[in-house]
Amino acid sequence: MINFFRHIRFKLMETGKTAKYFKYAIGEIILVVIGILIALQINNWNQRRIDKKFEITMLKEVKSSLESDLQFYDRVINYSVERIDNGIQELQTMMVSKKLYHDTTLLRPYNEMARGIIFDFNKGGYEGIKSVGLDKITNDSLRTHLILVYEVVLPRIKSFYKTLIDDDSRNKDYKLQLHNALWKRIQIPMPDGSFKIVSATINNDKFLSQPELIDRIKIAQDNLNFIRVRLPEFEFTLKQSLEMINNEINKH
Repeated sequence: MINFFRHIRFKLMETGKTAKYFKYAIGEIILVVIGILIALQINNWNQRRIDKKFEITMLKEVKSSLESDLQFYDRVINYSVERIDNGIQELQTMMVSKKLYHDTTLLRPYNEMARGIIFDFNKGGYEGIKSVGLDKITNDSLRTHLILVYEVVLPRIKSFYKTLIDDDSRNKDYKLQLHNALWKRIQIPMPDGSFKIVSATINNDKFLSQPELIDRIKIAQDNLNFIRVRLPEFEFTLKQSLEMINNEINKH
């Protein structure tokens, strides 16, 4: 093609048609410029396509993190909260019944009430985008939302739980005193000839009316109430973020 245009230029110059030559030259320049602009446009389009594909890939990573957090909420946090509440309610029901219960029957709800709760969130997907630049998220609203969620909201909730756990840890000596006033450890023989250390009530007849049990239930109940304050915010934040990311992914 280049040789074709060169041949035309030479032919025009040889025949002395200078005006036509200049017109032709200008036309050739315009064609070259148009070709360059088309090439740039194609290159820009291709780069935007690559960038968008990368953005969607990263958003899917954040989506995966949010889904794992929701599973953690359902299977671990929410489950533990339900078990703690069940233990508290069952012990109080036993207290009202005025019946006499076997040690193992009393120990089961007591241990449920004494469960611990672990709180954490998966920020791997967000940190992945952050490491390459949050500007990769082209949706301004989504970008601002994720920054708020991972830099402020979730860390604040985690800090709340940490404070609660720290406060509970400072009460561990008092809780141990209450526990030791309610339970003793005894050794029992097993059918195979071995032995096992188990917990038994110090005074089974009065176990459910002891003030130490009331105090222990009250501590567990207060902690549970504090935990429930933040649970709706945590769940709402995860679901809202997941919905926004799904909407952005589905657009493309």
